[in-house]
This record gives sequence, structure tokens and C-alpha cells, in this order.
Amino acid sequence: MSKTPNKQSLLGKAPARKKTAQKRKPQRPSPSELNSSAKNDISQKTTQKKGLFISLAVVAVIILAFPKPTLLTYKKLGMVSESVYWPGFFGKGATLIDSNLHPTYDSSRESLYLCSDLQKPQSCQKYQVIADNGLFSAIGSYF
Repeated sequence: MSKTPNKQSLLGKAPARKKTAQKRKPQRPSPSELNSSAKNDISQKTTQKKGLFISLAVVAVIILAFPKPTLLTYKKLGMVSESVYWPGFFGKGATLIDSNLHPTYDSSRESLYLCSDLQKPQSCQKYQVIADNGLFSAIGSYF
């Protein structure tokens, strides 16, 4: 087998050669690049933890600031009833979820006053509170 000679021109210009694609090995990151990527990972983790901490703090403030419903069990003349009591903001706007009456709850005396008209005190009825269950009982009463 003989090799074919390359053609040359008279003016000295050689025909353009085809460039072959060279296979490159994947480059390994240098130690300085490893350090910078490690620093980025650490900073991302700290910002994620900081964001989680802030969101948990906001949820805790909301839970403490807003009134929580309770499940009240009250009776009068042998009739026992159970209802979810929402205390309202700073004692104003208190409601019983399943009633149209205006409640006033006195936890020290364990009594509940239900009034049909707040302007007329003779329209109020006094009930004895048997049990004052917490938030989870109030939520569980719906399910």
C-alpha cells in the first residue's frame, strides 16, 4: 500500500486541512473551585434555616396573638349542651358557633350568660359551665 501524496499548488498554498475533533477528558475542578462550591452550599443551607426559623416565629406569634376557640359544656335545669365558644379579640365579638345569642363567659365563676339583646339585661340567661375543654376538643367536635 502506498500513501497518496498531498497535492500542492504552484503558489505554495496548501489545501485546507480538515480539523478533527479531539476528545477531551472531563476536567476535574480545582481545589479552589471545590472550596467556593462548598461555601455556596453552606450559605444556601444557612439561608434556608434562617427562613425556616423566621416562618416558625411568625406562626408562633399568630397562634399567641389570635383568640382560640374552646369547647364549652354547660347546663341549666338539667339540660346539658355543648358548643364551641370563640372569645373574640380582647373580649369583644365573642360568639357561640351554633347560636344566635350573644355570650358572655365568666371563667372565674364558671358561668355563661347568653343574651338575646345586649341592651336589655333581663333578656340574659345564666348557664353553669360544667367543662371548658381546649382548642383540640373544639377542632375535634367538627370531625
